[in-house]
Amino acid sequence: MAFAELIASAYLNRVQLSAAGFYQTPKIHWDRATGRGHPFYYFAYGASVSEVTIDTLTGEYVVDRVDILHDVGRSLNPAIDIGRVEGGFIQWHGVADH
Repeated sequence: MAFAELIASAYLNRVQLSAAGFYQTPKIHWDRATGRGHPFYYFAYGASVSEVTIDTLTGEYVVDRVDILHDVGRSLNPAIDIGRVEGGFIQWHGVADH
């Protein structure tokens, strides 16, 4: 069976072709009352500022400048961290649609 035929058949028969799952990280805890605990293994802090020019008549915009500051502490893999920062920026600011 061709892949396209398989997909079409699944669609027409309402067969779900995706799945979702969750991983329970071991040894994490958080006491909301005391504000103490270890809720995550990975923390990242960051901020970004975008300077844009907006045409108020048409709604068109141009991103003139972006500054991003991101602190991941001791990076396990700088390439992955850079990709996460860039991906998060694109998703948050919608620059991909520009």
